[in-house]
Amino acid sequence: MELPSRLIGEIDNGIPGPLICCIGGLHGNEPAGVEALEYVFGLLKPVQHLLRGRLAGLRGNRQALAVRRRYLHRDLNRLWTAEQLQAVRQLPPEQLEYEFAELAGLSACLERLEAVPCRSRVLLDLHTTSAAGAAFAIVSDRSGNQQLAAALHAPVIFNLTNALSSTLNVYADRRGWTGLAFEAGQHDDPEAVQNHIAAVCLLLARCGALDPEDIPGYAQHEARMIRAARHIPPALEVVYRHAIRPEDQFRMRPGYTNFDPVHAGEPLGQDRGGDVLAPYTGLIFMPLYQPQGEEGFFVVQEKHAG
Repeated sequence: MELPSRLIGEIDNGIPGPLICCIGGLHGNEPAGVEALEYVFGLLKPVQHLLRGRLAGLRGNRQALAVRRRYLHRDLNRLWTAEQLQAVRQLPPEQLEYEFAELAGLSACLERLEAVPCRSRVLLDLHTTSAAGAAFAIVSDRSGNQQLAAALHAPVIFNLTNALSSTLNVYADRRGWTGLAFEAGQHDDPEAVQNHIAAVCLLLARCGALDPEDIPGYAQHEARMIRAARHIPPALEVVYRHAIRPEDQFRMRPGYTNFDPVHAGEPLGQDRGGDVLAPYTGLIFMPLYQPQGEEGFFVVQEKHAG
């Protein structure tokens, strides 16, 4: 099967500025990020000569994107450890299969970008969820990541990177990138593509790659993000992760959307052992409504200053 290029687009005018790398489709059933990046590079053509620094857009799990599955063998966004990267680098590319080949190819692209001198490095990892609901950003505790997320006007989720320590964003964070994961909505919702487009445009302005007045439709993109975030607390933290395995036969109860309130003791799903109850009162986060996944749901609570 012939796969599309890893590179969606790249703009570099040789003008000093930030390196901004946006990745779509790290999960193959989340094509909205790829569609948004294809659109953004077209949108910027009339003004790309003004861009400072470098903008690159990459496809993540190309093999899984081709068949619209989250992954083929392993979750690509759970492989970003020093041990896994060392293992794939010790084998020739033709001996790597499925997500290991994707890991090798994508990490090589990031290293190529890292080799070019720049004022700062920013990574935006574009995702969607199996449940409907508001867009949100996931960050580590680094202040630079939090400031970046604030520019998107989206609710910010803390403490998730502690529970998921082998994701692309944690890897990039350790290598000195500033960045975040942005979840734009439900997989098949056209609004998710528009939210991704808006997030990329706001990020370009926040990082100083383009002035807001030079980005087509900037005011509308910002208004979209502000509107999408209303009624959701601006900062939340993960207090519970419900890890699952295939043999658990976990099934989420239907009807939940991201940030719906739940109460301790409320039955949220079922597995081989019977009802699965919410351990805490809070808001449900990323309830699982797809065949593949390692988490059935999360519970988040509002994070207060201090």
